[in-house]
Amino acid sequence: MSTEARHPVIVYIHGESFEWNSGNPYDGSVLASYADLVVVTLNYRLGILGFLNANPAPHLKARVANYGLMDQIAALHWIQQNIALFGGDPTNVTLAGHGSGAACINFLMISPTVMPGLFHRTILLSGSALASWALVEDPVNYAVKLAREVNCSIPEDVGKDHESIVDCLRQVPLVHLLQADITPPAYLSAFGPSVDGVVIKADFAKELVTYFKPQDLQNFVGSSVNSNMKRSEASLTPRGSNPYDLLFGVVTSEALWRFSNNDITAGFEGERRDKIIRTYVRNAYTYHLSEIFFTVVNEYTDWERTVQHPINTRDAVVAALSDAQFVAPLVQTGDLLSARPPQPGQEQRGPKTFFYVFDYQTKEGDYPQRMGTVHGEELPYIFGAPLVDGFSHFPKNYTRAELALSESFIIYVANFARTG
Repeated sequence: MSTEARHPVIVYIHGESFEWNSGNPYDGSVLASYADLVVVTLNYRLGILGFLNANPAPHLKARVANYGLMDQIAALHWIQQNIALFGGDPTNVTLAGHGSGAACINFLMISPTVMPGLFHRTILLSGSALASWALVEDPVNYAVKLAREVNCSIPEDVGKDHESIVDCLRQVPLVHLLQADITPPAYLSAFGPSVDGVVIKADFAKELVTYFKPQDLQNFVGSSVNSNMKRSEASLTPRGSNPYDLLFGVVTSEALWRFSNNDITAGFEGERRDKIIRTYVRNAYTYHLSEIFFTVVNEYTDWERTVQHPINTRDAVVAALSDAQFVAPLVQTGDLLSARPPQPGQEQRGPKTFFYVFDYQTKEGDYPQRMGTVHGEELPYIFGAPLVDGFSHFPKNYTRAELALSESFIIYVANFARTG
């Protein structure tokens, strides 16, 4: 390829989980050829190898723990140095990620370890740093559990001697580490991004909220129910505007994949609804659990119905979990990153922000029709699977309308990557 050509670059950060998956199944060739882009996918360390953090005081003694995020930063440096040889434009790089991949990008947007110019635009698909599953609140707890599972001795004072845990774990064969059963509470992550004082600062939430004007910020922090936000004890001084153009979006049934086939086909009664919502609230929040639980149930109950049908109850719980885990944190992130303090005597200018809702359900997909669009169901349309009758793990058969939908979605994404 001629080195004179300069095409916009999209770097895709895979999601699904902080514990497993790969960039390899996401073939970018259809998207690249149809939209005249350079598409990069990458792998990064996951699980214990990517995110183990045994440091109980990162605010006092910073030490890198987010190796998975460091891998992504290293890949971005490589792209800056080499992508021109592949026809890519190093001055026009868009980061796109889905789910946990989007949360990773969100952390990179506010990380002090990311140099300006490594990327220029961001696409957050169904994921945000403010989601309950995005940040591991107590990573030392899981590091200690892992050490016990593989028979490492635990120091009496983990705070003073946490490095001995890491030293011992380094001597354990990888297969034993991966076989250790470390299960987090439902809706949370055991090994994922955490505050290490280097890649993610203790006051990372401040980096998001400082795009508000001071009076708006006071109101926002006072009213926010997001636990990560509430725990930020940051000063409320605007620092400047978010430098990245932002495209973010959700699908209509983000949390549907969490439910069993029986739940999906038959629905369930109010008792199971209460158990699911109580579990989420207990694991995702610290204070006012009872008030939050009753508020959620009240908000997601159709009080005009005299009898609550199991199907309606199921739909309400899917909507509640979808909003809590995906929609609300991402919309909140979009609000924060698009709010800019006005400059004295100047028009309010800066990066552009766009929000979409993808509400189409694939005819030959994995879920019954009229269930709503499932988490990840937009990905085949972005990668152009309908244009080649499917590839990888995406569905294989598409209608003519679905082919047209994929073309439209690709054009929107390509336009954003090209010009914002």
